[in-house]
Amino acid sequence: MKNKKQKIIFFSSLGACILYVVIAARPLSREIQFEPVWTIDSSRAAKVENPSFENVIPFKLGQNMGYFNEDGQVLTYVSFPYKAVLTPEFYTVFGTSSPTMPVYSPDGNLVFSINKYGFPFFEENRKYLLLPGGSSFSQLNDDGTVRWTFEYYSPITAFSSSEAGVVAGFADGNIIAFDEKGKITQRFTPGGSNYPVIYGAGISDSGKFVAAVSGQERQRFVLSKKTGDNTAIISHKFFDTEMNHQVLVKFRNDEKAVYYNYNGGIGIVNTKTLKYTQIPLHGLVISIKESENGIVFVLSRDGRKYTVSVIEPVDVFAGSFSFDADDAFIEVKNNSLYVGRDTKISKINIHHR
Repeated sequence: MKNKKQKIIFFSSLGACILYVVIAARPLSREIQFEPVWTIDSSRAAKVENPSFENVIPFKLGQNMGYFNEDGQVLTYVSFPYKAVLTPEFYTVFGTSSPTMPVYSPDGNLVFSINKYGFPFFEENRKYLLLPGGSSFSQLNDDGTVRWTFEYYSPITAFSSSEAGVVAGFADGNIIAFDEKGKITQRFTPGGSNYPVIYGAGISDSGKFVAAVSGQERQRFVLSKKTGDNTAIISHKFFDTEMNHQVLVKFRNDEKAVYYNYNGGIGIVNTKTLKYTQIPLHGLVISIKESENGIVFVLSRDGRKYTVSVIEPVDVFAGSFSFDADDAFIEVKNNSLYVGRDTKISKINIHHR
């Protein structure tokens, strides 16, 4: 009788355990793993016979810039004395008062010239020229001529573009967004601070959202949304400590979140739930890149110490690594991370395992 009761208890317990495993079991989450592939010295590039300039990756380290491919071959290497901008499509070098700025393709061929004074602003295939005086700008055609110009009275203190258009923030606290034809799509003043200057601004790829860091003495982050012909601030957050320098504001490609630099780290706002997340980081955020599978890489700098932080969709901190350098950059292409430090460039493949 005793053995019969023990068997009943045993099999009942075993059945309960099996039932618990079936109901409560969850698949183990995959972790991000980095696989080093190669490291090259960009200043010691060997000549490549019949190079292909398709899908090249741009780099800028100190006073040197150029293009390399996914195999680690440096195809273009250019030194410049003052300023330069480059994208995967083209590059130019310029001084403080350049009446003509030739713009080249990655293979070094002349594409067009900008025959106006100003400072070029290139993102992807988008071309803008910040005009002398600092309060006006032009969008450029593919041949370097002016497509349209916006003139204002207050200095531009923040400037960013997306597939939808461009957004500019001004010292008087105004934020103005434009479509590709120069039509104003959003215009508002965040207010709420004693000094209303805009320190950073970003616009989503659809143009629906605009975000900014604004003000001194009650500095804050604001997020606006365009619905029809109306624009409304849908969320804002005051900072505990303030910054007095330009900051980076960038939307995810899928517009599910926006990232911004605050004094102490990176802030993340979910554009659907309006949930705020803060991830502590050291130094100033200088670059935010997103891989094809939605992983976000953040490059920050504190003196000579650079840190690359990894954020999984959309607001989970997955880890970081640091290194010392005078100059650094990050790029992402085909789910590979490229990290430049001084003259060295490394390729790191990204895996979920």
